[in-house]
Amino acid sequence: MSGSQTTPLLSLCLATYNRARYLDRYLSHHLTALDAAGIDYELVVSDNASTDETPQILARWAAAHPRMRVSRRPRNLGAYPNILTTLRQARGEVVVSIADDDLAIPEQLVAYARRIADDPALVMIQAPWLLMDETRDGAITGKFYDFPGETRFSAGQFGNCLAFVLTHHVFPECWLARRSALAAIAGPQPRFTYSFFNLLAGALARGDVLFSPEPHLMATSVTRAGASQVGNREAMESWDLYRGGLEAMASYARQFNPGALPDAAGLGAAIVGFVAERMVVAAKLQVHARRWSRAYEILRRLYAYEIRPEVGADADDVARLAAIETALRECAERGAQEIVVGDSIPQHVLDLLTPPEGVALVRPNALGGPGIPRGWCQIGEAAEGPAGPDDIVCDVVPAMDRFPVFSAG
Repeated sequence: MSGSQTTPLLSLCLATYNRARYLDRYLSHHLTALDAAGIDYELVVSDNASTDETPQILARWAAAHPRMRVSRRPRNLGAYPNILTTLRQARGEVVVSIADDDLAIPEQLVAYARRIADDPALVMIQAPWLLMDETRDGAITGKFYDFPGETRFSAGQFGNCLAFVLTHHVFPECWLARRSALAAIAGPQPRFTYSFFNLLAGALARGDVLFSPEPHLMATSVTRAGASQVGNREAMESWDLYRGGLEAMASYARQFNPGALPDAAGLGAAIVGFVAERMVVAAKLQVHARRWSRAYEILRRLYAYEIRPEVGADADDVARLAAIETALRECAERGAQEIVVGDSIPQHVLDLLTPPEGVALVRPNALGGPGIPRGWCQIGEAAEGPAGPDDIVCDVVPAMDRFPVFSAG
């Protein structure tokens, strides 16, 4: 058995916040599997000041499982600071962080941990992950990126590793690392680069990195209504940071591997292609979430590169819905608590729109009581109801001028 009482082979890190509904599944799955594997391990948990039943669930499991160490942060400073807390608390030879709504593939996880422990030059293993659909009882729906066979990069091979990442559209988010190298690899989340690219570059500066096509993780990619999923939010909103992460890796290659990269124009084209593919995914996710103005912004940017992808809705319809959504948001931002949607906006269109937070959408014949700050959203300037002197009127027509359809011109 690798590891010892003070230095276990594996530290499984769990950073959690208000995910009580996932914890029993997570803890049962991992504690049972790792006990059965016969390895020395620890489960390091940091509760990010949860306000649900998380503390009670963690206390119950920790009382029965001495390999489990639980701490609680005095206040919530965000997901990544909580993850970093668990990494710093880890004592194992090998460290892995697995989110509370994800599940390890135990045999592969243990195999990777042993491989790092037995290979002093190996600092990190990267692998793709399987995608789970929570709405279909955890059915596996695919694999997030793929490549043929193992590929290993020696310390300092930034250029070759970057070429591999760009060629195979690798996202270095699913990893195991040697704990002794973590202080030099992991730190607070950067502002302008995607943190996992920084993590990969830091690992390459310390030792070898192995990319293996065999997943050790099943990640929740589709959640039930109301569930918050960090990975999905990042895919929808953080793809600009991917560009920054790739540029950071490229800068290391320029500095430490002279001649390994193409000229700036060629490198820029490769990075644009990588990011554009992720922007298409983001646009599809925004359409699925009915966030029309965000989907339009992404489609508009892709059009600069003559990319007009299929995103699950007609692009011109996205533009029209974005205009109406923006008019609704303007009413809310100007103080309306009730927005009267004129009959000029058909019901089937209204059904595709999400009300701004804290605001009710009503028809002219279903107004609330007096004294409610009210906005009127319609197509054309003439109000379709008794707009009061303090009411807000938002005409969709000027908003449509800000969202030109793609078929025009």
